Amino acid sequence: MQIRLSLVLFLLLLLTTLTSGYFLYDFFVWKSTKVQMAPELDIASDTLLEFDDKFRIFQPIANSNFDLSFEIFGSLDSSGNSGFQGFSSNYAEDVNSIFCFRGNQQRNQPSRGHVLKNPNAIEVLWDFKTIYDGTTTAYGTWGGGAGWTGQAMVIQWTREQKLRLGIVDSSFLDNDEALEIIIGSLCGNIYFLNAETGLPTRKHLSIGNPIKGSVSIDPRKNGLLYVGQGVQHNARFGAYIFDMFNGNELLYISGKDKDAKRKWGAFDSNALIDSKSGQIFWPAENGLIYSFQISEDRAISPMAKMRYEHSKLFRAGIESSMAAIDSFGFFSDNSGSVICINLKTLEPIWNVSNDDDSDATIAIDKEDDGSYFLYTGNEVDRLAPVNTAYFRKLDAQTGAELWKVGRSCRGTALNGKTNSGGILSSPVIGKKQGKDLVYCVFSRVDKNNHGEFIAINKHTGEEAFTILMDHYSWSSPVDLYDEDGRIYIFFTDVAGTIYLIDGLSGDLIIKEKTAYTFESSPVAVNDQIFIASRGQSILSFKLKNLVN
Repeated sequence: MQIRLSLVLFLLLLLTTLTSGYFLYDFFVWKSTKVQMAPELDIASDTLLEFDDKFRIFQPIANSNFDLSFEIFGSLDSSGNSGFQGFSSNYAEDVNSIFCFRGNQQRNQPSRGHVLKNPNAIEVLWDFKTIYDGTTTAYGTWGGGAGWTGQAMVIQWTREQKLRLGIVDSSFLDNDEALEIIIGSLCGNIYFLNAETGLPTRKHLSIGNPIKGSVSIDPRKNGLLYVGQGVQHNARFGAYIFDMFNGNELLYISGKDKDAKRKWGAFDSNALIDSKSGQIFWPAENGLIYSFQISEDRAISPMAKMRYEHSKLFRAGIESSMAAIDSFGFFSDNSGSVICINLKTLEPIWNVSNDDDSDATIAIDKEDDGSYFLYTGNEVDRLAPVNTAYFRKLDAQTGAELWKVGRSCRGTALNGKTNSGGILSSPVIGKKQGKDLVYCVFSRVDKNNHGEFIAINKHTGEEAFTILMDHYSWSSPVDLYDEDGRIYIFFTDVAGTIYLIDGLSGDLIIKEKTAYTFESSPVAVNDQIFIASRGQSILSFKLKNLVN
């Protein structure tokens, strides 16, 4: 009896110690106005506790690799952020649709369904032509089609939702499996297309200015559409939210914000929306991160904004899209820093240097033991004309680097700016039979502007295989899987060559030169691949198996 009592007392004491330690840590990290320097970390230690898929704790550790200070404008409580508890494992209840850039909040799922076995041929299924905007601006002529990142969204609406959207085609209305493609164009329009035919499902919307990034669809399927402007043609320069159920603009956010250090109003970053609380997180090229809430009845909360500065900040601005684990966000910026923030408070937790401008979106991977890792890379921009770009694996808890793979890349002068080399596309994290590999693309690896596709062992950092591409690429690859879990990778280059490879061996299955110019990123559903080109085209490719 005495032994049992002692054991109970010991367990109670241990629980009290751990609990108080957690709250002390919570206070230390989240209530600080400056990220604190952490003690030397044991990278092998793991504070991720996994009990089952429904209950898990991920807690980043404060770790500042350079001085960083921040300010928050507006009230987090009044913005509704107190209702945000963290992203669910699935970005949306509807797991068949693609609502955001790279398919989910961890930015690692740009495909759905299964590809047919042994694909060995490809055809253009349809080619929709956007309008062409020939306006000459200080930043060039943008035309139509789509550029970087320019990814399409793929939504499977219910019949009731289709009616509210104004869709009248009975064959589309009555087909429960029908998919709608939604994509922003450089001509300033947002198009809505039948995934099967490429024909419009309803009238397009427009912001009257070029759209360079990827639109977001609210994962609650409540008809809200989030659009970021890329370049200024007309008076407005910022971000837009539309109610697609009535076709009206619900909100406009000016990117030329009085609280921003940089007065450039673009929103190339893709918004994340929490499906439970309606909380929106939207980084901008003015260097601010915006957070606010839209309720189901369209009530918009006051806006909170976070602005940060640090010793390595040579150009404020965020073009990458934020990735998230639970209630923590991860992004890279124009000054080559990678930052983890608490999404409940918008306060930074850790920061590390990524050497140079980092516009490619971070991808998050959860390994078999429950540990989370980040994959990111930098450009050669400020370090031009020739320097080494790196693709890195980082510990999501601390930002500590586990390995890096480098290539000498080139950045060239273009209209007073740098046409960057290095990493501009987001990585692919292998799954199923490819679960031990991660894939990336380096741009401008030589004086002939070639690209290089590289498969890397996630655990060791050793290169599994490489493919020298005909030209460089900003387009992010997409991973495809057959029913047996065999992995294929589809990717493109800027001069219009399309590639399909075996994701394990690197064997080239398809390589075809087209007449298109690809900068945008593809998505895939089963055998269909959706991608836009510069110029005027939004395309669907179809993979086939031709028996020899």
